[in-house]
Amino acid sequence: MPTDCLAAHLAQRLPDATHLALGFEPHGGISPGTAATAVGQLGDGGAVRRDGRLLSVPPAHRQRRIDFGTGTRTAVTFPWGDVATAFRSTGIPNVEVYIPMPSAARRALRASGHLAPLFDAAPVRDTLRSLITRFVDGPDADERATGRAHIWGEVSSDATGETAVSRLVTPETYAFTVDAATTAAERTLDGDTPPGYQTPATAFGADFVTDLDGVTRTDDGDA
Repeated sequence: MPTDCLAAHLAQRLPDATHLALGFEPHGGISPGTAATAVGQLGDGGAVRRDGRLLSVPPAHRQRRIDFGTGTRTAVTFPWGDVATAFRSTGIPNVEVYIPMPSAARRALRASGHLAPLFDAAPVRDTLRSLITRFVDGPDADERATGRAHIWGEVSSDATGETAVSRLVTPETYAFTVDAATTAAERTLDGDTPPGYQTPATAFGADFVTDLDGVTRTDDGDA
């Protein structure tokens, strides 16, 4: 939801944008469920949107330096849901999503593309999931209370050469998800959403994310 609303905000800032890049840097750790989902996707490769079409690409096929608001990090492409939804929310035909990773993790992710048959084997996935259950605890109460997530977005226009960058800071990912989901449900039950398939931004608007507790948004050039 925060990345989708940020994408819609950027599209408003640069209406003739042809390229959209999004990225997020969560803090506070991940839950066993999220880790297990990631394991289930190992070997599936990556995805981007080019000229309006979803394309499969190798894992971490591109990398760039991004300032998420906490300093510049090296990030790689990742097949996050915005590759699909941001096109619906903005009409921008080229979309990529990035997450920061240390060099060892980047190498491992790229190598996973060559090991896809291994990760597809049920015994391998079952073993990885059992290790997650044993060793991954997820964020504790203090981490959920104090953690923050940093979201970055950039749009550019081939026609004008203009670019625009905006950022969000939200509460810790899991705490934020509870607030976002319950608020969205309340507004839907109140009849404040259009019918049919919607993305977060088309349902509630680009500013929906800034109505939630503890969220700040800044645009490049803000003091």
